[in-house]
Amino acid sequence: MAWLKDAYLDVIVLLLIAVFAVYTNNILEVVLWVYTGLLLLSKVIAFFMPALQKKADQTEAPPLFYHLIYALTIAIFLYIAKYYLAIAWALIWLASFISSAKKSKKKS
Repeated sequence: MAWLKDAYLDVIVLLLIAVFAVYTNNILEVVLWVYTGLLLLSKVIAFFMPALQKKADQTEAPPLFYHLIYALTIAIFLYIAKYYLAIAWALIWLASFISSAKKSKKKS
C-alpha cells in the first residue's frame, strides 16, 4: 500500500469529480477543466518525449488502479452529461494505455 502516496492526487481529483457530480459548481468545473487540460497536455507531451515518459513511469501504483480511476471518472462525467470532459478523460486513458503497453513491450 506504499503506492497510495504516489496516487493521492488522483484519488483527490476523483473525489472532487464525485463532489462535482452531486453539487454542480462553476468554480469546481473550471478547476476540473484546467486539471483535465493540463493532464491531457502532459500525457500527449510525454507520449512524444521518451525522457519525460521515463520520469512519469516512476510510480509504484499498479496499472489497474489507474484504469479504475479513469473508468470511474469517465462514468461520472457521462452520468452527469459532461461529454466533453468524458472525451478528454477517454483520451487521457488511451494515452496512458498506449504508453503502458509500450513500457511493457520494452520489458519483454
